[in-house]
Amino acid sequence: MTNYERIKACVHASDVSADDMKTMNDVFAEVDDRNLGDIADLFEKHKSWVGKFNDNRKAKQKAMTAADPALFAEILEQEKKYLQDLTYGLD
Repeated sequence: MTNYERIKACVHASDVSADDMKTMNDVFAEVDDRNLGDIADLFEKHKSWVGKFNDNRKAKQKAMTAADPALFAEILEQEKKYLQDLTYGLD
């Protein structure tokens, strides 16, 4: 099973909407499979990260569409918290 297939299985087992599933699958399909291993491992180990990733992706899309630097900075702060949670083993 490729890393992309592993991610796709996690996304489809999640509670994200059908539209978000398609978008996430499309995004990951563009990435070289060799670069998807860590994300596949994360999604398999911590199922809630599929939703976190999706929420973050949608927030960034909204901030870029709105050309709102303050909103983008807020998103980066949330990413920092996510990374700290991941580093310290919180889900």
